[in-house]
Amino acid sequence: MSSPVRLPAGYKKGLRGTAPNPPADAAANGDACKTGGAAEAAAETDQGNSLEGNDERQAATKSTPDDAVHMRRMGRSQELVRHFRLVSVASFVAVATAAWEIGLFEITPGLTGGGRPALVYSVLWNFVGFGPIYLSMAEMASMAPIAGAQYHWVSEFSPESLQKILSYLTGWTSTLAWQSGNAIGVFLVATIIQSIISINVPDYAFPRWHATLLVIGAVGIALSGIIFGSKVLPHWQNAVFAIYVVAYFVFIIPIWVNAPRVTSEQVWTGFEGSGGWPSLSLSVMIGQLSGIYTQLGVDAVGFHNPPNSCIERLMAAKAVHMSEEVKDAARSVPKAMMGIYVVNFCLIFPAILTVCYHISSVSDALADPTTYPTIHVLRQSMSDAWVTVILVIVVVLLNCSNITYLAAVSRDLFAFARDQGLPFSGWISRVDERRSIPQNACILTGIISICLGLIYIGNPVAFYAITSLLTVALLQCYSLSIGCLLWRRIHHPETLPRAQFPLGRFGIPTNAAAVAYASWGFFWSFWPQAYPVTAAGFNWSSVIFVSVLIVALVYYVFVAHRKYTGPVALVEGRKVHAS
Repeated sequence: MSSPVRLPAGYKKGLRGTAPNPPADAAANGDACKTGGAAEAAAETDQGNSLEGNDERQAATKSTPDDAVHMRRMGRSQELVRHFRLVSVASFVAVATAAWEIGLFEITPGLTGGGRPALVYSVLWNFVGFGPIYLSMAEMASMAPIAGAQYHWVSEFSPESLQKILSYLTGWTSTLAWQSGNAIGVFLVATIIQSIISINVPDYAFPRWHATLLVIGAVGIALSGIIFGSKVLPHWQNAVFAIYVVAYFVFIIPIWVNAPRVTSEQVWTGFEGSGGWPSLSLSVMIGQLSGIYTQLGVDAVGFHNPPNSCIERLMAAKAVHMSEEVKDAARSVPKAMMGIYVVNFCLIFPAILTVCYHISSVSDALADPTTYPTIHVLRQSMSDAWVTVILVIVVVLLNCSNITYLAAVSRDLFAFARDQGLPFSGWISRVDERRSIPQNACILTGIISICLGLIYIGNPVAFYAITSLLTVALLQCYSLSIGCLLWRRIHHPETLPRAQFPLGRFGIPTNAAAVAYASWGFFWSFWPQAYPVTAAGFNWSSVIFVSVLIVALVYYVFVAHRKYTGPVALVEGRKVHAS
């Protein structure tokens, strides 16, 4: 594989050296030599100043020489400060994914599709199935550690004739997924607070406008944390991660000690479908969304209405969107991704088993007034006062998760706007000089979440449909970016940049398995949870997903095709191919 070519210091997009015009006579030639000598001396001085300036910039942004090489190869200037190291970025991902907290609140599809065994097995096979996806993305992150992640990789690895439109559409679907996921993070805080109220006030009726007000409050907390606490974010997350682990045991131990327990046969072989589908096998396949959610970020949640309203956020791949703020990103980000992939499973699978062994009746758990089967199990193992304490701890951890998640989603928005892929890209991609963060992208993300919360007041089904897009949008990003890597690995392996996390000879089978499994999950993510299908129970994500793509194409035809070139236009050695 070819090593990245180093550009001269001070290289900027579009600049090329030009030879002087040939002189007309000897006198002119002599003058030209003098002029040329002076120009060379001036150029050497400028280059020295540029090198000194680059060193100062590298020190100011806390970048390593390897970080600088990668940014130069990708034609980017370092605008953000690299506050994160391996431990802090791993803590960042663990806190942001909120694996065990959210995973325990998104089990409704699995229980509805096939009961306890469907839930348990779907978590297991999706952990295995997402392994090649994580490995492939870790390799790409070590080749091109950049905030744009999937849409950048599509641009760099796809055929030159298709890179512009494919990376543009991937940028839109990635933005769609992240914005949907951010809305769900703050909405989850709101619905759990409503559940706490209902436990202590049995007559509470879950008014939707209460949820919207709580969403606005959660957005305010997340925005304040990321804007005013950006410099301490890498440090306090380590402490939050410690609380995150301790709270895990505080959560599951009382369940094992106090809650009634069912037999192993009921947990591992007692399939029971309650979704109404004529085939149990089909019902289990649809119910595997719970397992998919645990790998996509486990921020999936069954809300206060239809069973198919489980929504999800992002998985450990959120680390790649923070790559421009991680020191030695090409090495640290892949390690963080794979480490959290394993750690999250080691936390979520025992937690899922704990709940499944202590659901005395699946139908009763699904019918719990809070609509959360896990809360049903908690109330069987402890007093309502202690349930309240546990849920308050979960809400605090989720607010911390929302702050870190907002940091990642704003970087994704910032990166795509930086490449002129969105309306008002200049404003969105502006970096606050004092805080060195994309503050406008943070504010816009908060506004979008509040607007989605307002939609919930009038039509909860529409809100659920918008947020359910996260699964299909992310899986589209994963399958296309890894598919492009597979294509380039087969047809032009010599053009692949050097990887700090190489898959070597296992690259082709790993990438192929990743594309196949991402496509499998993409297919099942469009199915409604219950049959017969009604307007209220229909999975509207297919309609909205296609509608967003149409809007993106319209904007591309009339505006973006003149501005958007794709990130590959800046990549060393590939600029000649840019259209």
